[in-house]
Amino acid sequence: MSLSCGAAVASAAPTQVAIAQAIRDLGADHDSAVRAARVLQGGGAAAATAIRDAWPSLSLLGQQRAVGPLSQLALRHDAAVQALVAAARSEDEQVRTLGLAALRRSGVGRREGLVVLLADPSVGDQAASLLAHTDPNFAIEPLLHALAREGGPDRRGLRMALTVAVQRADQPRGELAAWLRTEPPAEAVASAALGFSGLEAHRDMTSAFIEYALSDASAFATKWRLLLSAGTAGRSEVVDQWVRQQLDGPEEWMLRQAAVDAITARGHREAARVSLGDPYPRVRSRAAMALSGDSDTLVERATLARRDTWPLVRAEAVSSLRAEADAIPVIVAAVDDSMSVVRAAAIDALSTSSHGEGWERIHARLRARNEWPQVTEAAIRYVVAHCRADAVDALLRLVVLATPSNALTDDLNNAARAIEALRALGTSEANAAVEQLRNTQGVPPTLKMALEQPLPEDGGCASSGR
Repeated sequence: MSLSCGAAVASAAPTQVAIAQAIRDLGADHDSAVRAARVLQGGGAAAATAIRDAWPSLSLLGQQRAVGPLSQLALRHDAAVQALVAAARSEDEQVRTLGLAALRRSGVGRREGLVVLLADPSVGDQAASLLAHTDPNFAIEPLLHALAREGGPDRRGLRMALTVAVQRADQPRGELAAWLRTEPPAEAVASAALGFSGLEAHRDMTSAFIEYALSDASAFATKWRLLLSAGTAGRSEVVDQWVRQQLDGPEEWMLRQAAVDAITARGHREAARVSLGDPYPRVRSRAAMALSGDSDTLVERATLARRDTWPLVRAEAVSSLRAEADAIPVIVAAVDDSMSVVRAAAIDALSTSSHGEGWERIHARLRARNEWPQVTEAAIRYVVAHCRADAVDALLRLVVLATPSNALTDDLNNAARAIEALRALGTSEANAAVEQLRNTQGVPPTLKMALEQPLPEDGGCASSGR
């Protein structure tokens, strides 16, 4: 036999018998499996078809080993892509991972394989992510169609993949607009809008999607997604008008609260004034914060801070008043509120004041034995913010109370903050207290760290001259 004839025989495609034997050998010993993979890799369409047809009967080991030749065969043969789709749907995590990875790198065929997987709720989100990252220009259309299928609007993974694809694609606007012309369901459009609503370059397209979906926005989920999208959408009187209607229209408080956020983000926070009287506390509290600094609602927010029956509302109303000098007496009074969340909010608000209002009440809270940790923490922040040198005794007492071995975690954390505050004060009395603690036996490790760790770069009160 000549050399040329021998080469021709060696390169000849394997027979059906050889392919069948190779498939059986995928589950055999390592060397046999390696030889089998080589045979199958050179088996062309016949091998791809045979592996696909035999896939359900292969052992897990055989399936894992089959992915290698399938990755090569998938470059030209649809049957191999179909087998990899089956691998990606496997209940075995390793087979599933190998199948997805192979589809990701298998050329043009991989795109169609990943598209097939989009409808599968168990693996579709992974396929969507791979498609968006590897081929964003191609990915937009199938992702939009997947969102329009039953259950698609509720799949966060599809929305996240659409965000990636739109952000990375060269010219996504044309495909987005073309999809709208196909008259997709409103819930799918709302979901898609939420997917790319945070992309600055596509704010106008977000508005277009919202306007389209408003014609059939009756379901809670659709309205919710449209409101979340509206906050970053482009200018649109239609969108503005609809968001205003949601401030007091829907029965669901979550929609009314989302409307407060949306109308504020769209630059029309004055429209949220009506929400200060909303029957649901979370809506009132959100409106109070949205209207922080709004002189026209100062009295109304101060009234909420003093009289609302819900601590959450009082706390947010107090916080909303922090930059308004006329409201300082209301904030000071809130330091003695019956609920800790309000007291902490009031002290934090006073910490940002340029004056030392409320210190007597705050000092009393700092010294109180039964005060809640979050209020104590806020009081310590006030001490540092206003460089209250007369707080040394109270701070030292917090540290001493946390030295027993059975001290609570919150007490230890506040003791560490108290040490940091003493070091930040930097007065002779504060420094003496720090040295006393350094020389005290049995100080917990958490507090030792606070005694030795570097101070912030500003050096505290001493270096600032306060």
